[in-house]
Formats: sequence, C-alpha cells, structure tokens
Amino acid sequence: MDSALLFSCLLVPTVLHVALKVLNKSTFSWIARAGGNGFNMGLTFVAGACGLFLKGFNFCALIVLAASIPFWLPPVLIGIRFKILTAINGEEGIELPCEKLGVTGATFKTVYNSEAVDLRSRQSNYGLSDFFWYLLAPAHAIHQEHLETKDVRYKICSAVTRKICNVSEDRLRAIAIKYSNDLLSPERLGKGSWEAKRHLGSWEQGFLVGSLRDLFFPCFQRMVFELVFEIDLADVENKAMTLSAENVLKAIKGVDTRNVKLRREMCDLLLARVEATDGTLGELLHADITAEEWALFLQGVFFTTAVVQLSEAMAHIHLALAQHQHVLTKLQSELEENYDEASKPGSYLNNIITEALRVWPLFGIAHRITSDDVKVSDSVTFPKGSVLCFNYPKYHMTGYEQPESFIPDRWSTLKEREQNYLPFGAPSNRPCPGKRLSLIWMREMTKITAQKLIVHSPTEHTRSLPCGGLALMLVNQTADKKVPQKLLGMLLRVLVFLSPVPRSIKQIINELCMLHPFRTDCKFRSNFDPHEICLLWSLLWT
Repeated sequence: MDSALLFSCLLVPTVLHVALKVLNKSTFSWIARAGGNGFNMGLTFVAGACGLFLKGFNFCALIVLAASIPFWLPPVLIGIRFKILTAINGEEGIELPCEKLGVTGATFKTVYNSEAVDLRSRQSNYGLSDFFWYLLAPAHAIHQEHLETKDVRYKICSAVTRKICNVSEDRLRAIAIKYSNDLLSPERLGKGSWEAKRHLGSWEQGFLVGSLRDLFFPCFQRMVFELVFEIDLADVENKAMTLSAENVLKAIKGVDTRNVKLRREMCDLLLARVEATDGTLGELLHADITAEEWALFLQGVFFTTAVVQLSEAMAHIHLALAQHQHVLTKLQSELEENYDEASKPGSYLNNIITEALRVWPLFGIAHRITSDDVKVSDSVTFPKGSVLCFNYPKYHMTGYEQPESFIPDRWSTLKEREQNYLPFGAPSNRPCPGKRLSLIWMREMTKITAQKLIVHSPTEHTRSLPCGGLALMLVNQTADKKVPQKLLGMLLRVLVFLSPVPRSIKQIINELCMLHPFRTDCKFRSNFDPHEICLLWSLLWT
C-alpha cells in the first residue's frame, strides 16, 4: 500500500478519535453518546474514504463512505432530534437528578413526592410536555395524567380508573392466561389473519419476522377491552383500535405523523360502546361528564396509554430474554420446577421484570411545574413556577454496580424501596394507577410465552426501541416445515443494520412537520388558558 494512503488511513482516524474525546466534553457530546462504538467505527470508515479520495481511488472511496452511513448518520440525526425537542422547553426546564444541585438518590424522591410539585402544563411557554399531549390529541383532553389535581374532572376520572383496575387478582390472572394462550395460536397467527399480516411468516410456517411490540399490541387491546367492558373484542374493532394506538406511539417516536382519521375511528367505536353500556361500567361513569368525553378518556387512558406501555414492557422483557440466554434458561427451569411459585414476590421472574423496568423504564422524562417554592437545601430552592424534568432512565442508572447491564439476580438482595427505582412514578405524587394490574399481567403472560415463544434478535436494545424490537419469533414448534433459521437470521441482521438510516431521516422530517403546526397553534391561541387549548385541540381534530 502506498505510504501516503497508509498515512491517511491511520493518522486521520487517530485525529478524529482524539477529536471525538473532546466532543464528549463539549455541547455536542450527545452525538458521541448516541452512537457509541458504532459512531467511532463510522468515523474510521469516513477517514479511510478521505484517504482513498486523496489518492484518486474515487469509486472505492464512495463504497467505503456508503458503508459508513449506517454507523454515523443515525446517531447524528438522533442528536439533532434531541436538541430540537429539548430546545422546545427553552431554558426554564431543570433536569433531575442533578449532582450539582444535590438532587440525587433519596433527595430525588423527596423532591418528586413534594406536594408543591403538582402542576402539569402551566408553563410560561409551550414546552415539550405540551408537545407530547399534542401528539396524543385528542384523547389527552380528559386524560387523567394531563388534568390538574384540583380539577374536578381529575377526581372523577381517577376514581373510575382505580375502580376499573381494582378487580380481584384471580380475575386479572384469568384474563392474562386466557389471552396469552390465545396469542400464540393458528386463529391469531394463521395465514390470512390480520395479525399475521403484520409480520413476515405465519403459524403454519412456524415463524414470524417482525416487531415484538406488534405481536403483543392486539393481545393487550383484547385484555383491556374485556377488563373495561366485560365482553370480547371483535377482530374488526381490534384492528381499528390497534392502528389508532400505534399511530400515537409512532407519532411520539417520530416514525409517523398524527393520523386523526384513525383516532377518530377509535373514539367513535368507544362512544358507541359507552352509550350502549350498562352493568358495572355504566354505574361508574359520572353523568357530569359527557359520553364523548368518557370515550376520549377510555381511548387515552386505557386503550392507548395502557396498551402502549404494556406492549412496550413485554417487548423489552422478551428482547432481554432473547439476548441473555442464561437468564431465559434459569427462568424456564424455575417454571418447570414450580410453576405457581414463579408469580410470588422474590421469584426469579419478578426479578427479571423488575430489572427490565429498571434498565428500560417505560417513562422517559416526566414534566412537573411547582405550585410553590420547593426547598432542597440551604443553598438550593426551586421557586414557584419552576419546570422540573424528572429523568427516569438517568435516575435508574445511578446507585448500582454495572448499571447498564441486565442482571436480574441483583434483586435477590436489593429492596426496591431502598433503591433509585421508580418505574411507576413517585408513590406520593400521583403514581401510575395500573401498577398492580401491569405486574400481574406481565408475570402471567411471561410465564406462558417464555415456554412457548422462542425469540432471536440482533436488535440494539435501547429504551426507546423505535423498531419495536425486530426479531425472529418461532411461534409454532410443531410446524411441519423446517424453519430456515440461518437464512432468516441473516436477513434480520441486514434489516437491523440498515433500517436505522431511513428511520432516522423519517423521524426528523416527521417531527419537524408536526412541530410547525404545534408551534403555530400555540402562537395563535396564546390568549387562551393552556387547559382551554387542550380542549380546542380535541374539538378541532387537526
């Protein structure tokens, strides 16, 4: 090899890597962190391409440069998205935990549990919290997480949520067992079924290639529907409701834009159910809130938020099991030895779920606005009106040995209440009302799927999981045809490697497209109270 080319291929990458170390300490460190080792490798490819260009090997340089794109472009675009979305809050947002302010560990919990940290959306400007609700619209208009504590609608809605969720453990277990067994069946995944069409493959072929989240979504719609209405959900309605909830999730992740038509369809279906309902649910629905408002409430709280969070959780759990075979093997042994004991506190299954929710928490950042001064120490006080951003992933990554590693056994000696662990929110500040229900359903479902579903996945396991957990799923182990696992695994690896490029481009375009009307709406409606604006969004359906 020519000495000049060798010099370029070795020296230039070295200089870039040194620059990268400097970047980690600069305002652009998010690019390096987002890309990790892959970003470093991408820079090496780019540097090599530069060397080839200098020597006149243009075609080879183009090939090397093209090969580098999947390594460096996605983290750069992720960093840009992060900066854009963070900039929405301006300078008023204070991210916690923060060592500089002394808000870490137990102090983080104390601040979060403070009675003065109670407002949702009253900011001097419209920030990221309001943009999130804009993406969820119109169901956010009467979403109990969005309503202020003193709002009478919050008191009514939260009471209904608690009563719906507060059913016996036996009934919750029965629902989970019924639909978990139904999930992996020819009726659901056979050729021609709409659920099978969401993936490559079918029950008859013995495999599915697709998103783990997509597998669980329709199942949780059926489970929640039976919980709320006490009847089975028809496939036609399930499809419409699943597409609507998925559109909300995809809009939040930036992989799609808001589709109001899909959301309107779900609302109409639920409105018809609410108007025709009687029995337990009919007795719970307060007459001071209209039928359409109740439909929006159910759409936002149960058939969007609950279904999305449960599906995401199960995708994280099964992806973790697929990529930690020793954990799966130990779990399967526990289930074989004593199946019933696996659901009890302290079991290995409970440790797996706890650790999954720690490493990949379902909540990202929770925005709260202080209604009064909050004193942290003699030198630190958050004044009234401060926007506090509680960062769950960051909090869960402090106070542990090997915090980024998935180690379920750590919970055999640790106690949740003593650790930096709040997967369902602060216990004294309106925590998630579905905690008990979620844990029961996740345990019972995992007990069944861990034995019946075999998952292989090279997907990078991140909290946001924008791809939904692309995986090869062996769903029918008695299939006549032998599943070409090696070929499918190879194709899956190529898909996982290449898909971040178009997805990252699509995310930034979609979010910019949605930010424009959001900011325009905020300026146009600046004379309205923020809560009135929420209702306007729901009424306009745009």
